[in-house]
Amino acid sequence: MSLVKKNIAKALAAKVGQTASISTATENTASSSVQPLNASTTNVDHARDKIMKDFDMYKIGIESDLAQLKQFSDLEQKHQYKREVLANNGYLEYIEEYQKCGANHPNLVLAWVFVWLVDLQRWNKVLELLPLMAEQQQPLPTKFNTKHWGTFVIDQLYDVGAALLEKSPKHTDVFPIIRPFYVLIELCELNKWDVNDIVKGKLYAMAGKLEHKRFNFGSALHHYVSATQINDKAGVKKVAKDLAKQLNIEIEI
Repeated sequence: MSLVKKNIAKALAAKVGQTASISTATENTASSSVQPLNASTTNVDHARDKIMKDFDMYKIGIESDLAQLKQFSDLEQKHQYKREVLANNGYLEYIEEYQKCGANHPNLVLAWVFVWLVDLQRWNKVLELLPLMAEQQQPLPTKFNTKHWGTFVIDQLYDVGAALLEKSPKHTDVFPIIRPFYVLIELCELNKWDVNDIVKGKLYAMAGKLEHKRFNFGSALHHYVSATQINDKAGVKKVAKDLAKQLNIEIEI
C-alpha cells in the first residue's frame, strides 16, 4: 500500500471507530425484528455501502494529490505525478468497483481521475468511461467552464489533433489519434448528447483534416460536409468543395 493510501486509510479508520459501537448496538436491536432479505439484494447493498466508505477514503487521497500537484510548475512533472498515482493509489480499481455496484452520486474522485486520463491522453479509458460520466451527469470540477463531459473531451481531443497537424506529420503518424475521433462521433450520435453545434462541428472538421492527411479522401470529404452541415462556420467549406471537385463528386453545402 502506498504512503498516500496508508494515510487516508488511517483517517478513515478513525472515522469508522467513532461510530462502531453505535452501529453494533443498532444492529443487535434490529436483528430480532428484521426479516431475511433476498441474497442478491443484500449483496448489492453491501457493495454500495462498501463503495461509499471507499469513496470517503479516496476522496481524502484525491484532495491530497491535488494539493501536491500545485507544487509542480512543469507540465511534464505534473503528468509524471498523475501517472504514478494512477498506477499506485488504486483509483482506477475503485472506479471499476464503483461501476460494478451501480453506484451513482456526485463523485469528485471519478471526475478528477477522468480529467487526468484526458491529460495523459489515455483515450481508450477515457472513451470507456465517458458514457458513465454523461449518463450520471457527473459535475465537472469547478475550474472548467463547460458543463458536459462530451464537450470537454471534444475540446481536448480537437486540441491534440490540431497540435499533431501543426507538426506536419507523416500520414502514418495520424493513425493512433484518428480512432478516438470515430469512437467519440459514434458516442455523440448514439446517445444524442446535447453538445453545442460549434463544438460538434469542430469534432467532424478535425476528423476530416486527419483523414485528409491520411489520404482517405472519401472519409475526409464526408466529415467536412458533416461539419459544415452542423455549423456553417466550421471552417472546412472551401476545402470540402475543392476536394469534391478533385474527386468529381457533387456536394451541397
